[in-house]
Amino acid sequence: MKICILNKTTNVVENICEVDDINNVPSFLIGEGQVLATDHTGKIEDTWNGSSYDTTVEEETDEQKWINIRETRNLLLSHTDFYALSDSTLTNEMQTYRQQLRDLPASTSNPNDVVFPTKP
Repeated sequence: MKICILNKTTNVVENICEVDDINNVPSFLIGEGQVLATDHTGKIEDTWNGSSYDTTVEEETDEQKWINIRETRNLLLSHTDFYALSDSTLTNEMQTYRQQLRDLPASTSNPNDVVFPTKP
């Protein structure tokens, strides 16, 4: 059975453990300044508000956003690679689209303002 151990002052989940019996939790699992939660469905860094857990949502960093933008760009480019084969004629629109994709993310300075081009 899963148990959540909270910070006694902030009610933030600091540890999650598995025990056989909720009524027989080893004392070494609960440190000084910690308490056993009455509800055991929380995750690390969630906050117990007395009746449920307030989930901690991590904000995506700009670095993570840029990585996601590059991954999306690479995927979109890969979907058009067959147009660029030597035995295929690449339209001007497709050339422009692929160039706009290759220019990402260098064509913008804010990861929140990236607009992917529309595939022709």
